[in-house]
Amino acid sequence: MSTAATISHEAASQRQHTRMKVAAQAIIEGKVYQTSDWSVGGVCIKDYDGKVAIGDILLPQMRFNFDGFDMTIDVELAVRHINEEQNIIGGAFSQMSWQQLSLLHFVRDAYLSGEIVDAGDILHVLQRDNSARVRTSSMPEAEISPRRALFDVLRRNFGLLLFVVAAVTLTAYVLMNLYTRTFVVAAEGAVTSPFGTVLRAPTSATVTSFSVKSGDKVEPNQILASMERIDGSVLNVVANCRCIVGERLAQLGAPLSRAAPIISLAPLRGKAEATLVVRLKELRKVSVGDRVAVNFFNDDSEAMGRVKSILLPGLTDPETLERTGLRVPDLAGSVVVEFDNPVDAGRLGQPVSGRVRTLRLGL
Repeated sequence: MSTAATISHEAASQRQHTRMKVAAQAIIEGKVYQTSDWSVGGVCIKDYDGKVAIGDILLPQMRFNFDGFDMTIDVELAVRHINEEQNIIGGAFSQMSWQQLSLLHFVRDAYLSGEIVDAGDILHVLQRDNSARVRTSSMPEAEISPRRALFDVLRRNFGLLLFVVAAVTLTAYVLMNLYTRTFVVAAEGAVTSPFGTVLRAPTSATVTSFSVKSGDKVEPNQILASMERIDGSVLNVVANCRCIVGERLAQLGAPLSRAAPIISLAPLRGKAEATLVVRLKELRKVSVGDRVAVNFFNDDSEAMGRVKSILLPGLTDPETLERTGLRVPDLAGSVVVEFDNPVDAGRLGQPVSGRVRTLRLGL
């Protein structure tokens, strides 16, 4: 290098780059001016005789002298201060490309290290791609819409949100299972009527056929079932009222003794209830007034009601045992459910399932 470098520094609040007092020239409109100092961020020009004000833009060429050649860089200079006493103007480089910045950094480092610079070094710097993706400036907070702000928060905390959702779902699942196991008694039964009647066998015989099914409407003297006596004679069981068929209480082919129940009937305008069979260990949890959700098997509809009465346990009949899955000597009781809203009498005898809610708040 032909000239030694003298370096001075200013406070960080005043300048962000090292200031170089090195021989450099600024060529403005064909006239050459000497510089008092320069940096990667700007330059101070001595003896400038043009008219200029702070904020004006000049288009000088910065010329640096090396051994054997000169290097010129076209720059855009925004005037920042004017010293009329020393006749010096200072400005900051603006609209600098990555190639211009690379050359200025290279020249500065070369002066600082004392390395010899030749034309090949300059060409090598120009061939390098030092460009980088431009950072997107953040939007002022005043210009960010509430929707955009909410989206940014959700995007930054997406993983945390997934964890919270999973934790809430798992907690809800555990609580629901705990509630179901602790405060819900499941049972099965059928729709019944408190005003129903039971037709019984007038003599010992075997049921050979049923002419009706649960929910059918029947008229007086309509044949409901046929029975065969021991001597082979046939006996018909007929309705004694305009009623709804409830439940078949006898099995086909099973021998019945005198007065054994065959079929139940309920008046057309009678009130329908649900009778649920509950195991003894679960029956202890149930109290009169507990809420009950009853589901009808035929159409999957649901009706709400309350426990009207509880019948003490006893050994259930074989048909009920077979339907509910109870095993002898399992003991079971009956829970009678009164519906909140009237239920069509045509549902008499239909099978149902119930869920008794034993959680009593405020008690």
